[in-house]
Amino acid sequence: MICDGIGFASALGMNGPIVSRALRNRFEAIRQAEIKRLGKKLRGLSENDRRFIETITADIVHAIARLPERALVADAPQPALEALVRLFALEHDGSAAH
Repeated sequence: MICDGIGFASALGMNGPIVSRALRNRFEAIRQAEIKRLGKKLRGLSENDRRFIETITADIVHAIARLPERALVADAPQPALEALVRLFALEHDGSAAH
C-alpha cells in the first residue's frame, strides 16, 4: 500500500520501533533474495563457505540497520518515519510494498 497523503506512516500504525523492524526486515529480504539469485554461482562452494557467506552478509545487514535502529525511538519525528516508509517502500508487516 503506497499512499501520497500526509501521515502515511501514522495511518499505517507505524511508530519508530515498528519502522525500525520493517527496515531491518526489508534489508534481510534483499539479502536473502540476492543469495538466492546467486545460487548457481554459489553451488560450487563448500557448506562451510556457504555458511560463511550467510554469516557475513547477515553481519552486513545488521551493521547497515544499526544506525537507523538507534535513531528510531518510540517518539521519532513523523517526517523521519514518513521518509523511511516511502524511501524503502515499507509496510507494517515489514515487507516491501507492492
